[in-house]
Amino acid sequence: MKRVSFLVTLLLVLGAWVFAEAANPPKDVTIYDIQTLNGVVLGDSVRVRDVIITGIDTSPSTYGFWAEQPGGGIYSGILCYTGNAFPTGLAVGDSMKVTGVYAEYGGADTSSALSEINSYYSWYWEKLGSNATVPPPTLLSCRDLGIISTDAPRCERWEGTLVKLDTVVCVRLDPTYPTSSYFLVEAHAHPPSTNADTVYVRNDRLISPGPAVPAVGDTLISITGLHHYESGMYQICPRDGDDLVYKGAPPAPNLALAYSTSNTSIEVVFDAKLDETTAENTNNYSLGSETGITLATLDPVGEQIVTLTTDTQVPGTYETLTACCIKGASGTLMPAPQDYSFRSSLCPISLVQTPKAVDNDSSQYSGDEVTIAGIVTADKNTYVTHFYIEQSHAGPWSGIQIFGGIPTTVAEGDSVIVAGLVSEHYGMTQLTDVDYVRVVSSGNPVPGPDLVVVGQINKQPGAEQYEGVFVRCDTVSVVDTTGYALYGECKVADLTPDSITIGHSANYTYVPRLGQWLDIRGPLEDVYPGYYESSRYRLCPRDSQDIVELTKGVQVTKKPPPDRDGPNPPGDNESCPPGPDKHTKGIPDRNLGDKDVNNDDVDDFFMGESKFVLGDKDLIVRTWAINKDPLPSGAFGDYFSFEILTSEKGNETTAIPAGTPT
Repeated sequence: MKRVSFLVTLLLVLGAWVFAEAANPPKDVTIYDIQTLNGVVLGDSVRVRDVIITGIDTSPSTYGFWAEQPGGGIYSGILCYTGNAFPTGLAVGDSMKVTGVYAEYGGADTSSALSEINSYYSWYWEKLGSNATVPPPTLLSCRDLGIISTDAPRCERWEGTLVKLDTVVCVRLDPTYPTSSYFLVEAHAHPPSTNADTVYVRNDRLISPGPAVPAVGDTLISITGLHHYESGMYQICPRDGDDLVYKGAPPAPNLALAYSTSNTSIEVVFDAKLDETTAENTNNYSLGSETGITLATLDPVGEQIVTLTTDTQVPGTYETLTACCIKGASGTLMPAPQDYSFRSSLCPISLVQTPKAVDNDSSQYSGDEVTIAGIVTADKNTYVTHFYIEQSHAGPWSGIQIFGGIPTTVAEGDSVIVAGLVSEHYGMTQLTDVDYVRVVSSGNPVPGPDLVVVGQINKQPGAEQYEGVFVRCDTVSVVDTTGYALYGECKVADLTPDSITIGHSANYTYVPRLGQWLDIRGPLEDVYPGYYESSRYRLCPRDSQDIVELTKGVQVTKKPPPDRDGPNPPGDNESCPPGPDKHTKGIPDRNLGDKDVNNDDVDDFFMGESKFVLGDKDLIVRTWAINKDPLPSGAFGDYFSFEILTSEKGNETTAIPAGTPT
C-alpha cells in the first residue's frame, strides 16, 4: 500500500526536523509516554531507548518494525515506520534506540488512527544489542481486541503489542482478500458473533507470501501476532507460519509466486513449509513453453522456496508454471494443480519500458511479474522509498525506478538482478512488490548521464523514453522558485521557452536563486499530477554534486534586430518586413542576416544576437523568427529558432546548430 499524500507530508516534516534537530533535540521518552500522550504531542521529535523488536515487516511494501518496552503490557508497543525503507540488518530480539517524529496515521483521534514513530532514515535506528528477551505475547480474549474501538473499547491499549489468542475458530474469509485475511471467534458457546467478540486476521501484512489461511470451520489451538490498526479496523498480523498452531492437520501448501532469477533458473515460492521429497521431484513442475526442468532444490532455510534449474529461457516470454502433487511438511497434499504466470528470463529494461500503444505510454508488461538486470544509478540512501537501475549502454528506454522495500541493500554502481511487479503510478512505470534482489558485482561505472536539452524531457512524446534514465542538462537557468517553499522544487530553462521542474526528493543542500545558471543531472521522473509541476516530468538530482552552479551569465554585447522599413501594423513584430496587412509579411532581406534555418526553402527573419560570459565560456546566441505562412496565431513572432555558439579560450565551436521551430 502506498501512503502517497502521507508520504509527501512526512518528507516535508522530516526534512524540517533534520535541520532543526540540533536546535530542538528529541525528547527522551518511553513507548508508554507516546501511547498515553504523557508529555508528548503530535509532531514531537522523540527518542526511545532499549526497546525490543517484536516483529519486522518483510513484505515488499514494508512499513518497518514493531518495538516494545521490555516490561510489556498495555501501551507498551508501537510501529517504527520506515517509509518503505527496508529495515535491513535488524532481527526480532534486537535492542534498539529509535529517533523520529510521533505521528498518528489516519487522523488525530488515537482510537481510529495508527500510532507511529516515523523514522525514515536508517541512521536514526541504532541497534544496541541482539538476542534480547522478547516480551512474551499477552494472552487475551477476542473481546479485548475486537475490530473497532466502539465495540471493543479496550483494543486501543494493545495497539502495537504482541498478543495471543487460544482456541479460536475461523468463521469466514474476507471476500475481498480471501487468500490472506479472515475472521476468528473463540471456540465456545456464544450468541451470534459481533465486532466485540470477533477478530480480523491478516496473514500477509508482515510477510509475503503470508501463511496459508485456515478453512472456514478450522480450529487453531493458538494464534500469535502484532495487534495493528489499518483500513479502519484493528487486526492481528502473524509474523510467520509458526504463529499459527492448528488443531489437526494444517492447510495444504499453495503455489504463491514464481519468477526467473537468471536465464536458466526459476524460484518457486509456496505459503507453507514443504516435504523435501515431493518438493524436489521435477515431475511435479512444468512450464507452458515446454522449456525443460532439470533440477529442483528446496531451500533448507524456511523450506518454502524451490529453485528450478531449466533449459535456456527466452527473455520476456509470457510463461506459466504449474505445480502439483506437492506435500506440506506435515504431509498435507496439494488438492489440485496450481498455476502462476510471469515473464521469463532476464527481460531487458527497454522491453519493460516499451509502451503498450502510441496513445498509451503504460508498459506493455504492466501487471506482470518480471526479472530485470542493470546497474544502480541512484540508491535508496538517496531517495529512501525507491532507487533506479539502468542498462549499461544507457540511452532512451534504458532506465526504471524500483519502488518499495527490498531485502538486500544496494549501492550506486552495483550490478543487480531484481524481480518484481511492473506497475504504473500516475504514469510512472515502476517495479514494485520486489520479491528478489541479487547483487552480482559492485563498483561498476554508472551509465550516463545522457546529455539532453529541456525540450526533450519536459513533455511528450520525447520525454517518455527518458523516464527513469540518468540524464544531464547543461547551461540552464533558474526561472521559477515559487514551488520551493512548498515542495523544495524549482524550475529551470535553457535558452528556449522550455522549462522543467527540478525535484527535491533527495537530501541536497542547493537553494535555488532566480537567474542562477546551472549544469544539472539526475534521474527523470514522471510525476504525480496536481503538485507544483505544470509538466508531467521532473529531473531529480541525487545529491549536491549533481547541481553545479556556473558563474553568473553576464551579457557583454548585444546586436539588436535590424530596423526594417515600412508600417508597423498592430500585432506585427517591428523587426519584420511588412505586408499589406498584419497576417502577411514582405520579402526578407538577406543583407540583414535573414536565412533559411529550418530547411523549408523560405528565408527566416534574423532577430538579433547576444553574447554572454558563463564561467570560462563565451556564449553567443543568435535568434531567427521562422517565416511561416499562414501564421497559425494570426500574427508574426511565435515561432523561433536559436543558434548557440560557445567559445572556450578562443576555440569557437558550434554547440547547437540552428534548429527547428519551438
